[in-house]
Amino acid sequence: NHGEYGLEKNVSRAFELWSEAAELGSASALAKIGTLSYHGDGVAHDEAKSIHCWEAAAMKGDIGSRHSLGGVELIKGNYDRAVRHFFI
Repeated sequence: NHGEYGLEKNVSRAFELWSEAAELGSASALAKIGTLSYHGDGVAHDEAKSIHCWEAAAMKGDIGSRHSLGGVELIKGNYDRAVRHFFI
């Protein structure tokens, strides 16, 4: 099971490094942690943590996180909130 560039995929190590980067203020790292936590890809599924990370990343300007927040609201049936996320 390989990741990018033919390197061995190590989700737990990636999560550890992204956590360090997030503590240093990386919006991209927060977004990746949110995505891993939401999908339970190599880590426990934790929707609350995902939303928290995506909100923090979105406040730092991460467009993908804003889109992910909109998707969560859409799934929940909160269409007005979803549209607001999609158009911010």
